[in-house]
Order: sequence, then structure tokens, then C-alpha cells
Amino acid sequence: MNTVLRPVGPQPSRVYWVRRLVVVGVLVAVVVLVVSLLSSLRGGDAPATAAGEDTAAVTGASDDDAAAADGEEGAGAEDAATDDGTADDGSEGGAPDACAVEALTTTLVSDAATYPAGSTPTFTVTLTNSSDKACTVDAGTANQSLVVTSGADRIWSSADCATTADGERMLLMAPGAQEVVQLAWPRVRSDEACTADLPEPRAGTYTALAVVAGAQSGQIVFDLG
Repeated sequence: MNTVLRPVGPQPSRVYWVRRLVVVGVLVAVVVLVVSLLSSLRGGDAPATAAGEDTAAVTGASDDDAAAADGEEGAGAEDAATDDGTADDGSEGGAPDACAVEALTTTLVSDAATYPAGSTPTFTVTLTNSSDKACTVDAGTANQSLVVTSGADRIWSSADCATTADGERMLLMAPGAQEVVQLAWPRVRSDEACTADLPEPRAGTYTALAVVAGAQSGQIVFDLG
């Protein structure tokens, strides 16, 4: 015990005490270093584990999102297929309906206001689909007429004595489509009974109107010379 507290040697006791303190300091530094290394190793394992868990969580979330996106795309494809199937089935299509009279407009224009003797009055008849849908109409000569009158006197009609050859002419008319025909009045009288030798029309003022598929035009006025 005395040698510990009172170092024996040729050197002063202070020198031995300094040496002992240095040795103790070195031992303490070594212990602290070892403890620090062990703590670092244990701490590094925990973050690595947490990082692995986070990576797994992100991967799982990505897989779930991808599955959800695939599900939505599949549902969209099914909806598109259903829509296409409905259109292909023609549930909203099919053959166009016949044109209603209210959907048609007939206009009548003469090629002159006055016709001298020997000239033939000629008229342009225009049938228009005024609706917003396509429809079918019979525009044959049997379904059109030009009527010429003078006051209350019915002078002539293109429908009088029509032949069986004047059959139907079915047209598919798109919205706004027009059908134009020209009709001439040969300056004679006629009636539905096809009476022969009727008196010829005299010079004067006459009116004309056209009817196509039930749609009637307005009257126009012209003169015979």
C-alpha cells in the first residue's frame, strides 16, 4: 500500500504520479471509444430496419395504386364496350322516318312575270327538309302538283290525267337538303275528268301554287299576254 501511495524510485514521486494518471487516462479513452463503437453499431441496425420497413410500405402502396389504376382502366374499357355495343345495336338508329308535312317547305318561282303569246310559263319548285333530322319523302310526279287558277276558276293542274308511269320517287333528305324540279304549264285547260276540247285560257292575270308531298307553296302571280 505504501508503494502505491508513495512511489519508490530514483525519480521524484511527482513523476510517478503523472505516469499513473496518463495510463489511467488512456484506459478511460479506450473504454469510451469501445462504448461509442458498440452504440453506433446498435443504432445503425435500427435505422436500417426502419428503412427496410418504409421501403416495403412504399412498394406495397405502389402495388395497390397500380392495381387500382388497372381496375379503373378495366371498368372504363367495359363502359366503352357497352357504349359501342349500344351504338352498334342501332337502338338509337334504324331507318329514318317519313318526312312529316311540317318538316317540309315548298317554294315556287316563275321564270318570268309576263308571258307573251306563244311562250310557255315555266316554274321552279324547290322542296326543302326544314327539320333537324333526316327523313324520307316521295318526290315522284304522282306526289306533286302545280295548279294554275284565275280568280275562283281552276284552270289547270299537272296532276290531272296523270299516267300510271308517274310512280313514286323515294328520297332520303338530310336536314336542309333540297330537291328541285321544273314544271311547265302548256297554256291549256284541264280537269280531273280529262275532258277534251276545253276552251283555251285567255290573256290576263293568273296565280300558281305547288304542292309536293303535302307541303304547299305560297301563291305567285303572273300574266299571260
